[in-house]
Amino acid sequence: MATRSKPKPHIVANMEQAEGAMAELASIDRKLKSIQAEMNSQIDLAKKSALASSASLDGRRKELESALAVYATLNRLELFKDGSKSLDLGYGIIGFRASTKIVQQSKITAQMTLDRLHQFGMLDGIRVKEELNKDAMASWTDEKLETIGLRRQKSDGFYVEVKEDELPREV
Repeated sequence: MATRSKPKPHIVANMEQAEGAMAELASIDRKLKSIQAEMNSQIDLAKKSALASSASLDGRRKELESALAVYATLNRLELFKDGSKSLDLGYGIIGFRASTKIVQQSKITAQMTLDRLHQFGMLDGIRVKEELNKDAMASWTDEKLETIGLRRQKSDGFYVEVKEDELPREV
């Protein structure tokens, strides 16, 4: 059985090595940004190329869908006389889907509807999402937090902030 060697971490033992590590981090960040910028550039070009090559096909597809919709609408009674909602044409199916949705009456705003729901006690028509508001609780005392089953936890997180120098602009 092969044994795996454990990775050896980079150890920073003094200020000089810490500054060297930060310099290397800054260099890595610049290289990563360059790689990501190149990748985004290639993705943009690929999207633009795909859009250009598919535009005529997309336009033709919409024309054909529209023509089929007009044909089916004009001949609806004949095509769907048996009460069916769809018709198999060999290469695909055309048809009509029944759908229902709730919409505002004209000249009635959503706020007016909300007011009426409250007025008539139809609160099941109002969506309310309950969740803890920890921002509001941040100013509470520890005793008050304890009462409801919460506690304050402090943490001291380490961070690294790489300075980025602005590249000179060409004029």
